[in-house]
Amino acid sequence: MKWISLGGESFSLDQIENEIIRPGFKDARIHFAVNCAAKSCPPLHNEALTAQNVQAKLDSLTEAFINNGKFNLLEGDVRISRIFEWYQADFGILSRFINKYAQKKIPENVVPGYLEYDWALNE
Repeated sequence: MKWISLGGESFSLDQIENEIIRPGFKDARIHFAVNCAAKSCPPLHNEALTAQNVQAKLDSLTEAFINNGKFNLLEGDVRISRIFEWYQADFGILSRFINKYAQKKIPENVVPGYLEYDWALNE
């Protein structure tokens, strides 16, 4: 579904994230701010990212997603969002990225399981 118009062309949120933003900015936190809006995606926020707030917003959105038990289970049998599997190259060493934002740290050598992904539209 393409529903955002930029420069006279229509784009989906997935295209904006993966074809425009990710290649240009190379910041894994973008996955938690711009995404395809499926139920298993991080919740979309209703505040614009600006030069003044972008770093703080990316940090807070990343922290909120990582610490939300609906998307990631960080205790015992660690199971995390498939976003971390699909875009592993964006995150580098996964445990280090997660532990930077997680309230409950995971072992550095953990081999996580991945939660099922719900592609239904998050309305």
